[in-house]
Amino acid sequence: MNWPGFSNLFGAWFFLAMVPLIILYFLKLKRPRLEVSSLALWQSVVNDQRVNSPFQKFRRNLLLLLQLLLLALLVAALMQPFLRADAARAEYLPVLIDCSASMSAVDESTGKSRLDLVREQVREMIDGLHGDQQLALFSFSATGRRLTEFTNDRRVLTRALASLEPSHLPGQLDDVLRMAAAYTRTFTIEKVMILTDGNLPDQVDFELPFGLDIKRIAPGGPNIGITEMSARRSSAEEWEVFVRVAGSSADIRSGELQLFENGIRTATETIEVAADESQRLVFPVSSTDAVLLEARVVPAGFDALDIDNSVWLTLPAARPLKIWISTELFSWQHAVRVLPRIDLNTVTPPPAPEYDLLISDDDKLTNVEAPIQIFVGVIPSDLQPLIEPAEDVASVVDWNRTAPLLRHVQMTDVQIGEKPTFAPGIGAKDLEERGYEILVDGNTGPLLLQRREGLKISYWFLFHTDRSTLPYRLGFPIIAANAVEAALKQASLSEVAAAPTGVLPPISLQPDREYRVKNPAGEEVTFRSSTTGVLTGVPAAHAGRYDVFDGSDLTTSIGTGLLNPLESSLQVADEVRFTELSVSSTDTSRLESDQPLWWLLAMLAFVLMLAEWWYFQRGRGAMT
Repeated sequence: MNWPGFSNLFGAWFFLAMVPLIILYFLKLKRPRLEVSSLALWQSVVNDQRVNSPFQKFRRNLLLLLQLLLLALLVAALMQPFLRADAARAEYLPVLIDCSASMSAVDESTGKSRLDLVREQVREMIDGLHGDQQLALFSFSATGRRLTEFTNDRRVLTRALASLEPSHLPGQLDDVLRMAAAYTRTFTIEKVMILTDGNLPDQVDFELPFGLDIKRIAPGGPNIGITEMSARRSSAEEWEVFVRVAGSSADIRSGELQLFENGIRTATETIEVAADESQRLVFPVSSTDAVLLEARVVPAGFDALDIDNSVWLTLPAARPLKIWISTELFSWQHAVRVLPRIDLNTVTPPPAPEYDLLISDDDKLTNVEAPIQIFVGVIPSDLQPLIEPAEDVASVVDWNRTAPLLRHVQMTDVQIGEKPTFAPGIGAKDLEERGYEILVDGNTGPLLLQRREGLKISYWFLFHTDRSTLPYRLGFPIIAANAVEAALKQASLSEVAAAPTGVLPPISLQPDREYRVKNPAGEEVTFRSSTTGVLTGVPAAHAGRYDVFDGSDLTTSIGTGLLNPLESSLQVADEVRFTELSVSSTDTSRLESDQPLWWLLAMLAFVLMLAEWWYFQRGRGAMT
């Protein structure tokens, strides 16, 4: 049994107000002069005088008792009594509120979203706060956000709670738990409470320094949505667009999938999906110009989540792949020239500042850029103290068969007339610390390196391919084709995928220029492109269309979608595994909050006052 507590013990001082109330009954009251018809009434007058005379014992008086009781009820209400819901509750309690996309899922019967239900429960916690407890509110989706510091100010907490909105991003716990853990340095935090619909990753890389209480509300109703959208070029003028639609319920749900090209509907397909049965559809699109596609799901019945019903994808305009190869690399020129849809240039120096693929035997090229670069017979300048070339025969020991450049390539029995060798005391770890990955290992050192710098990928053949048997092997044209394929993907000329919410993909524009980006909510933000003409880091918190303007001119449009199978499935994780333990998320009970009793005492005082007024006014009316 939990005994009642009081939030405002200083209110007990108002019980002293009973002293002057009692003293008033010792004092003689001034009564009006009245003519009476009988002396028998004087007996009551004498008794009144005795009662109101100082230091005389006053007789029992119903009105006095009622007024004392009324005052006691008011003072008790002023002390803000409450009935404890949990005798061992924490004094400082961080509350983490899930605001991921699935929290906007609504219930078919009530029409309330998951976040609405969480707001109701947190509001009850706020209303039940007493003096020794403070809450700190946090929200999380892909990242965490602190809404309030530790406080018991109901107005601050209520305003922060009202500002919450579900996002268009998946839910992640890592970031917000680290924010809560930072408070353990200054506050005694025994546990942290998470309010969620249970649509969380089942694995979190975090070591809990406190207890975790996951309160789960019921998931939303049945849902269908788009979980994947991509396109692959099948010819110079043809694209194949792939769209995957999935459902959340065990029962089959139906609807329509509509495809729009630049705002015009061009295709419609009937879909039937369930939780364990998604549907993948293919649409042919013919265009040599840039096309903005929108895939839209129109459910046949109720749909709990509408964020995932629309996805956007931009198909780039058709153009040949721009390639530059050094004049002396005849074997590379011969292997690349036979490939389709390329624009090959071998003039030295490169006449254009930008290419999609660059293959060179000199790393000193200036004023030329390419996202994919291959250097032949060159040791990077920062690795020259670590790798020593030698005039000897080298052989391949092992190679990375999953690397894009070496896919489907056999390097067995390749003979090399140069022998790159590690300097004494140097190993693969020293190269990795400088950002290089070894793709091909020789008998005395690396033969092929890869380095990623942002969006740029460079490959370094530490031996000259013409001084090896590689150009005479079947694997050499495959390497050249892989390089071209990687450049096509990097330039979005062969494959392109719809961007999920979070951050827009890099956009190729004019270098060092300001652009305005208008998001689906109509808000505009200005960004500047890099010196290489790439616009990166544009936030995309909402699913929908993003327009990029150069001044008043529309330059390009890019769309995003939720594209998260976990969020669209409304799947519930029964437990969340952390570094050292697992925490159950099956608790679906409502939050237990302190029950305030002051309003009940105030109501009793009001009823008592009305009863007192009615009783004594009724008696006075009867006398008249």
